[in-house]
Amino acid sequence: MLSIISIISNLNFLHNNALISNQDKHHFIVFEISLRLERHQYLATEILFDELGAISISIVDAEDNAIFVEEVGMTPLWQVITFTAMFIENIELQTLQISIEDALATPVQLSKRQIQDQDWQKIWMQNLQPMQFSERLWVCPSWMTYPDPFAVNIKLDPGLAFGTGTHPTTSLCLQWLANYPLLDKTVMDFGCGSGILAIAAYYLGAKHIVAIDHDPQAIRATRLNANNNNVDEKLFHTILADGPPKLSYDVLIANVLLLPLLKFSADFAKAMSPSSKIILSGILEQQFEQIKQVYEPTFKLDKIHSKNKWLLIEASLN
Repeated sequence: MLSIISIISNLNFLHNNALISNQDKHHFIVFEISLRLERHQYLATEILFDELGAISISIVDAEDNAIFVEEVGMTPLWQVITFTAMFIENIELQTLQISIEDALATPVQLSKRQIQDQDWQKIWMQNLQPMQFSERLWVCPSWMTYPDPFAVNIKLDPGLAFGTGTHPTTSLCLQWLANYPLLDKTVMDFGCGSGILAIAAYYLGAKHIVAIDHDPQAIRATRLNANNNNVDEKLFHTILADGPPKLSYDVLIANVLLLPLLKFSADFAKAMSPSSKIILSGILEQQFEQIKQVYEPTFKLDKIHSKNKWLLIEASLN
């Protein structure tokens, strides 16, 4: 019997009716895409499918070999895996294949099937649980009772944009925010996605927060989530923009991907004072040298945190 590792990587579906056309909010069509990968191709494929809106990702051994966990807390991978992703939108197979082959620089074979209709909302709700980040910060689904009513509790359901706390990069950023003195600080959340980091900064004491994204869908999700958490609109602003604004902030959070981090390094520096901190995340371990090469002439890399091969870099101006 094959072992299965299920990775719910970006549950950007189900709770928001805007994504479910011609179906009711409980039952709708799901498309399953499968392909065979070498172990080293997994992370790049996961990132790509995340960006394309996969509602779940799972992997199984492609050759029925045994696997042994070498380190506690690590996710083991077989040498050859079958990678499966689920979508609620009918993505063209040829378009998807071109994107994957560009990312991996090698030919791949894809298969697609429509899977049986189920009560996906019930399954989804059963699998979501409150998540804790340090002693004082929780992220909870809206229908659940807060585990600690005296903590900072953010109400957030998977929706239109990336960021619920399940991904290692979001988790690293939330953990950092919960442990940093944000009282009366100004904060920029660049690449805000769902707005989870900006909302956390607000409730952790920041006096002014700006959430920025180039995707109108992300801005919409951030505004919706901020409203659901009763965030004061006078202290919390959203900006639809391709780059960071030319203003100075005490804390800059950039939980994006490698290319935007490299592209906007000079713009980030202009948005900082000598006492500012910048948090860079969305970086894989093997990408660290590229970040170091671009940032070290201007920035001091103060601390590096890691989780499941993803990095968070805490930096300041030289």
